Amino acid sequence: MHKKAQQEIVGFVLIVVVVMVGLMIYLTISLRNSPENEDNVEVANILDALMKQITECAIVYEPDYDNFEDLFKSSYKGDTCSNLNIPAIEYLESSLTEVLKDIMATESSIMSYELNFRERDSDGYSSPAEGFPRIIENKDNCTGTINSAMRTLSVSSMRLDVTLKTCTF
Repeated sequence: MHKKAQQEIVGFVLIVVVVMVGLMIYLTISLRNSPENEDNVEVANILDALMKQITECAIVYEPDYDNFEDLFKSSYKGDTCSNLNIPAIEYLESSLTEVLKDIMATESSIMSYELNFRERDSDGYSSPAEGFPRIIENKDNCTGTINSAMRTLSVSSMRLDVTLKTCTF
């Protein structure tokens, strides 16, 4: 009888060990974060290409069209596209997703991407830039390496951080 109790205890301990190992494997896989490479050259080049892309919005006069870098600043200041008679932020929201999608279509190794805008005050505190679109494409499909790049734009007394993250396989 004493031996049977020992066998049951050993069996119970083995079951607990197997369950714990299974939980550890599950947590390792589910909580695993891909390593992030900040200031990646390829992503920085994509972000630079986006910044220099000319838009159809002219803040001051036609044909002085803003590129996206100037449009980000104009949107932050609340300017209006004088040739389109719409706020710059509205034009930004309608055009940025399409242009970014076109740029990413040329990059075969990118599975997903995310573009964020954050404002940073003079003390260095950062918060999401109000009114700016956050563009996310296929973020849940990221199983590869995360690369990112950031550009800081000076607008009045604030700084606007534009961050692009990509997931490559």
